[in-house]
Amino acid sequence: MKNLFLIGKLAIGFLLALFVGAILGSATGINPVAAGGVLFAAQVLRACTKPVEMPGLAFDDVLTSIFTRDLQKILFPDNSFYKRTKKLNTDSDAPGTAAASYQIPQELQMPEGITDPAEFPLPVEELEGGNEIVTLNLLATKPTRLGDREQLETSYDRRASFLSLHANVLDQMAAAVSLNRMSQVASGATVLTSGAAAAAALPGLTGNRKAVTKDDIIKACEILDRTDMQGKRYGLVGATQHSELLKIEHFVDYEKTGNQSALLRGAIGSVMGVEWYKRSTAAIFTGAGAAKAVGAAAASDDNEGMLIWNENAIGRVEGTVQVYINEAQAQYLGALMNNAVRFGMKLLRSDKKGVVAIRQSAA
Repeated sequence: MKNLFLIGKLAIGFLLALFVGAILGSATGINPVAAGGVLFAAQVLRACTKPVEMPGLAFDDVLTSIFTRDLQKILFPDNSFYKRTKKLNTDSDAPGTAAASYQIPQELQMPEGITDPAEFPLPVEELEGGNEIVTLNLLATKPTRLGDREQLETSYDRRASFLSLHANVLDQMAAAVSLNRMSQVASGATVLTSGAAAAAALPGLTGNRKAVTKDDIIKACEILDRTDMQGKRYGLVGATQHSELLKIEHFVDYEKTGNQSALLRGAIGSVMGVEWYKRSTAAIFTGAGAAKAVGAAAASDDNEGMLIWNENAIGRVEGTVQVYINEAQAQYLGALMNNAVRFGMKLLRSDKKGVVAIRQSAA
């Protein structure tokens, strides 16, 4: 197929050269066929010695370009829970894989107000601002051996089978980083569950935990209300506490809540002003109440948790996807491909307002 494409390009180039040669020949008296032959030979010589360059285009390997284009479409799906945060970067300034951090401006402190001032001049204050640093994690997949190069270049289904696996892994890694960062709430923004005792559900956890109640969620929403932050609210619940919520009448009886879809988009819908999303596991905390580190092994006293946040309280940075391909590796009888991307998330306010955790307590 590639040979036929090359022959076609040569044929078109030859016909164009004859056409231009005919024009030059009529103007200068030179034999048109000879002029066309010279032009065609010059094109072939230039192509062999120096590739044609066009401003604004990067001539990457064809296979690398195809994989990069396809992966960019599916790496960050819009329906992921971590998408319900504020994106800090634009596509044009997305950090590359070499960037370990991303700098964002921190909002200025509020000026102090005075009622009925009696002394003049009024005292002057300096409003302090600054920059906050978002640490970017490098997420990467292990290399995969690719098959026949020509099939990969021409078959979208074959590329998609590789890309879907790598994209799912990167997406899960981004979600894990997000949960860790989102769980780092302020000390006064944690609500402990207060319901009936139930056995710990996750593997590796032992003992009993108190179930979540309606009052726990009301208390969490009250904490958010007192922040006076404007913006839509979202919640994330794991499978364990989702099953507990389904036992609360008001979460499934739309006649009382006004919610006509109790299970909306795989979650619980919009309840108490919060749009809920469900996942197999949500936040995980250590026995001491700290956010569980990414990739850390489960401990017997770990606790599951729910998160409620204001969309403007959490910022995320999505980097540019990088595709790596090592061609013609003799020891693998083919090429190797893997992918990498930078991703980071941070609670935007220094006081961590705008995010509340509902954490299991021991029963």
